[in-house]
Amino acid sequence: MKKQKTKFVLAESTLEEVNKQLKINMFVIVLVALILLLNIANFMQSYSLFYGLLVVIMIFFLFIIIKSRQILEMRKKALTRVE
Repeated sequence: MKKQKTKFVLAESTLEEVNKQLKINMFVIVLVALILLLNIANFMQSYSLFYGLLVVIMIFFLFIIIKSRQILEMRKKALTRVE
């Protein structure tokens, strides 16, 4: 049978896995920031409630993603200290 890939578990992760997650995280941050800038531009152009709501939601997502990056960086420091 095929071996299933396990989910990413931060407590059991290796330095290599954490580095991979940090790269993915940076890509997502850039992507969300670009979408946020486009939503802000559309909001400034049309003053639509829809775009205003999208801006608020994207700021919230960006905040959560940055917090997860900080946790990943703390785990990376812990792993590099041990090794």
